[in-house]
Amino acid sequence: MAAPSASVDTAARYVAAFGRDAILAEGRRAVENGDYRWATQVLHHLVFADPEDTTAKKLQADAYEQMGYQAEGPQWRGIFLTAAKELREGIAPAVFATASTDTIAGMPVDILFDFAAVHVIGEKAADADVWFDVEFTDLGETWTVWIRHGVLNARPGATNPPLTVRAAKVLAAAILLTPAAAKGLLAEGKIAVSGDPSVLDDYAAVLDEFDPDFPVVTP
Repeated sequence: MAAPSASVDTAARYVAAFGRDAILAEGRRAVENGDYRWATQVLHHLVFADPEDTTAKKLQADAYEQMGYQAEGPQWRGIFLTAAKELREGIAPAVFATASTDTIAGMPVDILFDFAAVHVIGEKAADADVWFDVEFTDLGETWTVWIRHGVLNARPGATNPPLTVRAAKVLAAAILLTPAAAKGLLAEGKIAVSGDPSVLDDYAAVLDEFDPDFPVVTP
């Protein structure tokens, strides 16, 4: 079981020290006086100490909503109103992915590898030694990919790795982000590999899958 975050632990200590009722009263007083920023900071401790405290969540949502109405910039307005919505309704499932197939396919190759690099979990990859080439059959380019010391790097040019993957860019991107897709693509004859395919298993073992449904103002 994962240890509670520092914010959760701190919130619990605040509530233990000052009491829920006193903190809630201060938050309500701040909202009534129009001191919305202070209200959100005070009520934050109640929400993080007890995410099921609906009274605190509703009051904090009211404060964030007012901050959203008062915000001049659309970015902050969106953040505050999103926070209010989450407190009232919970985390809303993402209805679309910003990294669509078309978006990924349109990335320059170096940016594609940068995008793949942010999926690497540094702790898992700390002792990894992964090395393979990617030959983009539709671009006439070959890039070398390696992971060492928890970091993915890539550079143009072929080497003599234990594995070479040959695929069109859009399929190569799918493999870089979801290595498990390689087996199906290989069986369908859409890609070709030479060398040791288990390298992709080693690569997959250090990748993370991003969850777009993350909390903004709740633990």
